[in-house]
Amino acid sequence: MAHDAYPMPPGDVDHPSVWRGDQFEGRDDLVMQMSAAMIADIKVALASVKARGLEVTHFTREDFPLPNSAGEIKAILDSIEGGQGFSLVRGFPMEGISDEDAGLIFWGLGTHLGTAVSQNSYGHVLGHVRNVDLNINQTNVRGYQTTVQLAYHNDQSDVIALMCIRPAKSGGQSSLVSVGAVYNEMRRQRPDLVAELFQPFYIDRRGELGREDEGDEPHYAMPVLSYHKGLLNARYIRGYIMSAQRFPDVPRLTEKQLAALDLFDEISKSPGMALDFYMQPGDLQLANNYAVFHSRTSFEDFSEVEKRRHLLRLWLCIPNSRELPPCFEKRFGSCKPGAVRGWIPARRKAEDAPREEFQLERL
Repeated sequence: MAHDAYPMPPGDVDHPSVWRGDQFEGRDDLVMQMSAAMIADIKVALASVKARGLEVTHFTREDFPLPNSAGEIKAILDSIEGGQGFSLVRGFPMEGISDEDAGLIFWGLGTHLGTAVSQNSYGHVLGHVRNVDLNINQTNVRGYQTTVQLAYHNDQSDVIALMCIRPAKSGGQSSLVSVGAVYNEMRRQRPDLVAELFQPFYIDRRGELGREDEGDEPHYAMPVLSYHKGLLNARYIRGYIMSAQRFPDVPRLTEKQLAALDLFDEISKSPGMALDFYMQPGDLQLANNYAVFHSRTSFEDFSEVEKRRHLLRLWLCIPNSRELPPCFEKRFGSCKPGAVRGWIPARRKAEDAPREEFQLERL
């Protein structure tokens, strides 16, 4: 593909989502504390769906009303798109909240924030991020199923939303980094290399299937970075780019492409660039997948399964999402702002999912 298919910013990117992690040091407004009114709303809604026997993923926002929380929901969405690109929410009391209750709460909140979409080819829309003793070197294994450190990456939706049920025995620190800040620094250091990231890279599907109109090749091509209507957008999972090299029909990565990826990763991990934090039970983390990369450090887990680190995950399409550049359309299904887009197509039967997938929506 020609380079001019993926235009670059004319200079540095200037947007509220461009930040360094060390800029947040000492700030009291980084974490949004959930209000007493919102906590009360959630408790009443939880009691209602339980009394009616409604199951997680099988009810709508009308079934989980939050009449006094509209301002906080809007603030979260405004921060994610148009603001700093993420929102951290703390304060919901988890005492006496079962894993099943946590799932109902998280799903209910998600219905007010956007539309949840499929995270795998079995159509699961509520994900479980927990260690199930799998090996990341197996090409059908995804990083969230292991204890290994995850490199900075983003997911295939507008927003990645996480809720912490239990932290790890030790480790498992969460981390966010601004795509725009990494781009600006790389542009200053090596403008020749940053241009490489606006060319297509082949990405391994890791055993997932494409959209029915996309074909079932085990890989697809997209640029790491693209620029559209004043906004920088990213699609990046370094490990999946590297594992796509196992396919003979995928072009070999050039020395310049590898150097560009190496520098991109190096800057992402440079001191002061990332925002690092530990999630506590009840915490919510939401990040704009086009503007912010996320990762987590390796961790030591408990031997008892019931004590292990456990996060819930939603891939959300939000009502105030940005317009995407044309290079996203084939993979995401739509580039229109506010569209439901970017999921992994559900082309397998949910009941056929292997147990180790651990994505079953019933907790």
